[in-house]
Amino acid sequence: MEKKEIKLIGSIDFKDIKVNVYNDPYTDKDSINCAWQMRNPDTCYQGIMYMNNETGKVSYPDNVVIPEQTDKDREMLPKFIVTGYEIIDTNFISFLLPKLEEGYKIRNGL
Repeated sequence: MEKKEIKLIGSIDFKDIKVNVYNDPYTDKDSINCAWQMRNPDTCYQGIMYMNNETGKVSYPDNVVIPEQTDKDREMLPKFIVTGYEIIDTNFISFLLPKLEEGYKIRNGL
């Protein structure tokens, strides 16, 4: 029995980045699964914070340095895509791009 594995089939251009596309032989051909990530996750504060459940006010421990972020740092972009498609062709691109644009708008509040 042949072992089926997820494999990289190429990459696509989206906005100003390249996004790797993987084929999963166990995924339906018309299925697109996309992982999203902030453009610059290193600008996120990763530490203890306190939140008052009644007021929603957030505070941090003394002497904490909160990294500065720009809107571009917070921009959500596709990290990689997993699909049942086996090749990147015009049919795949025309199926994929509207879904990525919709996901981009939702995740970035546009």
